[in-house]
This record gives sequence, structure tokens and C-alpha cells, in this order.
Amino acid sequence: MTKTKRMNLRISAVALISGILLLGALVLPAGFANAGSALASQESRALDDWNGTWLNVGTTLDDPAMDAVYEAMVGAANAAAGADGAFTADDARGFLYAMHKSNFGNLRVAGNTVTYYNVDGTIKCKCKCEGAGAETVAFDGEEFDWYKFELTSGDAACSEYRYLILCEKHSHEGGMLHFHMRYGDTSFDDLINNPAYAMWYPTLGAEGTTVEDVADGYAEGAPMMGYMMLAGLVDPWENFDPGHLGTEIINISGEYICTNEAFYVDAEGGIIPEIPPYQEEGGVWIFEQHGSLLKIILVENGEEMGFCIGSTAGDNIMLFWGGYVETPGMGMMRFETIWTGKIYGSGEEIVMNAIMRGYDSDNDLVTCWAGTQVLRQVED
Repeated sequence: MTKTKRMNLRISAVALISGILLLGALVLPAGFANAGSALASQESRALDDWNGTWLNVGTTLDDPAMDAVYEAMVGAANAAAGADGAFTADDARGFLYAMHKSNFGNLRVAGNTVTYYNVDGTIKCKCKCEGAGAETVAFDGEEFDWYKFELTSGDAACSEYRYLILCEKHSHEGGMLHFHMRYGDTSFDDLINNPAYAMWYPTLGAEGTTVEDVADGYAEGAPMMGYMMLAGLVDPWENFDPGHLGTEIINISGEYICTNEAFYVDAEGGIIPEIPPYQEEGGVWIFEQHGSLLKIILVENGEEMGFCIGSTAGDNIMLFWGGYVETPGMGMMRFETIWTGKIYGSGEEIVMNAIMRGYDSDNDLVTCWAGTQVLRQVED
């Protein structure tokens, strides 16, 4: 495939994906094609708003009624890929498997209890939950709410569903009534904001939903989903020239251990008693580099905590992170952090100075933070 053809294919795929998000052709409310970025905390909803028995759409994907959907997805993907098109129905089925991945069959909500069934119809576990508020999130200028529920008691297997988030029940143009969910044992923040979950949305259809209803719901958007399947396999860095700038770039790809010292002050400059100045080490920073451009995954105790982005040239480096964090006693706060620093040797050590500002939900400055971080490369 020529460079021009690849570029045109990428542009076409991106345009079509944008159309999917705008038209809701994926049987999703606006914004559900991304994990989203949190905007604000909202009031809880009662779990019994979702009362009833719900069909797990993911359990229907092997039914022959879905074959026409997969054929339409494959046809669209292969037509766009031209001579390089070699998608099969198994590829399309796997694409939807990933979207609807779950570890239970159907689901029933009764009051404050969620019953998860095995695929064979037997009960896996019964779990009691309580409301924990809601998060308004945004994607591509659209907003929607994730309603949060936390496990209070239940069977041993309920630990897998300690955190549960649900969207509103809805339908599209008279189609099947359904809602989307996510679940896990990490945190609400992880379920809502982890970019790895951008296309993960187990979907539950109202009692009486048939596989034909599911197939009809996907039929209209199937060609668009084929383009999306194709775009998901296109490497965004494929035509990126790492030597384009024509200046020295030190390769710092890989894993680093962070040694850190920092302190917080309030809006008047006073040390916050609850958070004294601190010194620590042990956090892991994983750098992905393309030319001068950087994306860094931050890991704490084996768990991904977030990411930042930046760039480098010569021995200079600058990074940025901004986002929303739910803070005890403060609600949803907005933080912005900038790092500047130097790379030593061929990347064995990176020393950075950092500043951060935190704002409350009224956009008033609440806290400032400053620190120095020394990153030392982990040997292969």
C-alpha cells in the first residue's frame, strides 16, 4: 500500500468514526465510544431505576442471526483497505467480543440487589450495592452520566463487582431498550477514565429482547463499524518520520524508577498541615517515544495511575498533565501539572522540576504543588 493511499485511508476512517459518534450508529448514547474525561460529580440515582431482568448482549454474538452484521462489517473494511483487505467474519466477531466482554450471563436488578447469572442460567452471585453519586463525563463535546454503585455485601464472587457504573436506560429510534455498564474491583476513577476501556461497554437489553432485536440494532451501523474495525488496526505512527526535525533526539523509551520530593501549599501560600512536605521513591514511569514526542504511563504498586504527554529535543524535556480527580471533601477538582528538565548521558537519568495547580469545582485556586523528580532508567 502506498504512503498516499494509507493516508487517504486513515483520513476516511477518522471521518467515518466521527460520523459514528455523532449519529449514534453504534447503539450508544453520544460520547460512549470513549472512556471520557470527568467533569463533575452529580447526585446518586436509586439502583431500582434499573429494576428488571436484562439480556447480556455479549451472549448473542455467536448466534447465526448476527452473521449478516459481520458480513457487512467485513465488506466495508475490505472495500476501504483495497488490495490489502483480508478481514474475515472472525475479525468482526472478535471486534464485538472485545466491546461486550464480561464474565457473567444475564443480569437482574431488584431494589438494591444485583444478581449476576452464569451463561447457563444458574446464579453466579447476589450483590447488594449502594449509590455513590454520578459522574458527568465528556467526549467530543457531548456529555453523559455514569451512575456509580459500590458493593456493600454479598456472595464471595461479588468482589469482582465491587465498583459498578451504569448509564441511563435508553433506545435509539424505537429500537431495543438497553443500558451500558462497566464493573471491576479497582476504583470508580479507573472504570470511568482509564483509556484502555475506551471501547468497553457491556450492554444489557430489556427482558424480552431477542437476538434478532440485537442484530437489527447493529445492522444500520454495521458498515460504519467495519471502517472502525479497520481504523483500529491502523498504526497512527506508521508514516511518522522520527528524524523529521533534523536535530539531536535522545531515545528515552523504556522504564524508569522515580525518586521524588515535593510539598503542597494552599491558595495563600501556607503549608497544608494534612499534607506535610514529603520524600519518596518507587513509582514507575514508562516512556513511549516517537521522534521528539513522548507519552508516559505512570504506575504505582503495579497499577496504572494515569499518563502525561510531552516532548524532548537535545537534552531538554518538558511534560504536561491535566485532568479531573475526585478529592475527599472537595468533590471533583481540576489539576494541571508541568515538568521541565534535563536528560543526562544517553538517557540513564532524567531530572525534572515540576509545578502543579489545583482548582475546585468553582474554578477557584485551592492548592499549588512543587517538586523535583529524578528518574533512573531500569536496566533491561
